[in-house]
Amino acid sequence: MSLNQMKEPHHRRTVGYSMIAIAASLAVIGLLQLAIGEDVLYADDMQRKKTHEWEECKKTNFVGEECEKFVERLEIDSGTPIFARIEGGIKSSSP
Repeated sequence: MSLNQMKEPHHRRTVGYSMIAIAASLAVIGLLQLAIGEDVLYADDMQRKKTHEWEECKKTNFVGEECEKFVERLEIDSGTPIFARIEGGIKSSSP
């Protein structure tokens, strides 16, 4: 791009919008840092909690109110095989 092309006002406007977008994204990152604070393992702690819930529900064969969210996600009916939908409508069942 030559110097004459950069002097056109619409290029400056595009650069200005890009700078605003970058500043906004940095502000969002800063707000997230303030919200999470010093807990640098926030996401890791969340994942460990969810994994623990899953393992506890697996031990009880997904029985109980706290395990309903997993039952709905996996579409499990007690005593029936689990069916997985694959593109094209092909069904496979677990043994």
